[in-house]
Amino acid sequence: MSASRPPSLRVAVGLALCFTLASWPDLERLTGSRLPGLPAIGSALAQTLPDPAWPDLEPAFASHVCPPSERQLEPRNAAERARFEMRARYRTVMPAFYAKVGPEPDAALRMPVEGVRVAQVTDTWHAPRGGGRLHEGQDIFAPRGTPVRSATAGFVYRIDDLSLGGLSVTVIGDGYRRYFYTHLEAVPPALREGQRVTTDTVIGFVGASGNAAGTPPHLHLGVYGGDPWACEWRALDPLPLLVDRD
Repeated sequence: MSASRPPSLRVAVGLALCFTLASWPDLERLTGSRLPGLPAIGSALAQTLPDPAWPDLEPAFASHVCPPSERQLEPRNAAERARFEMRARYRTVMPAFYAKVGPEPDAALRMPVEGVRVAQVTDTWHAPRGGGRLHEGQDIFAPRGTPVRSATAGFVYRIDDLSLGGLSVTVIGDGYRRYFYTHLEAVPPALREGQRVTTDTVIGFVGASGNAAGTPPHLHLGVYGGDPWACEWRALDPLPLLVDRD
């Protein structure tokens, strides 16, 4: 998300260039302030690692490096370029998140939108969308500002407003699956990348941001799974996995 850049940013840049093995949290401690991500610096430096208080359940991933992506697309405009560069930066820390989660994916996903039941969700999986796209997720409609809770336990991998869907939160859970929550109105001020979350954690509030502008407020829920060693994934239909909270 956009943030003002503090005066200590120049110090952080210098430190980053000198200490190429430092982590972003280390730079924050050294400068005494919370710093925004820096696309111009090495990608690993700009991204937050998962909370080290939690042990590695799959240690082999801790030293893994994602191979080059098979989905190298040429950006068509500045917005796409920024989005692709963001994805590349986060890709560098993806194995560190995989190391923290278990190998078996959740068999059921708790309904993420407060007050909504699964029976109220209209199936829009693979419905046609603009530009020849297919809808890779499910839309869950609710009043603007309705709390959104994580459907699984896991770690906050990404908080961004560069995705097509606008303000978004991505959580990596067991089975190396990514859970994508987008069109959000806002996220809690205390929510941080790398944070451990449970199914009780509020990760955002229903909105209509990004390419949902002008539509009724709703949450787009996407689920992605695939080969963790290749750091590649494909979209999965969330609806068969969703269960009511009570």
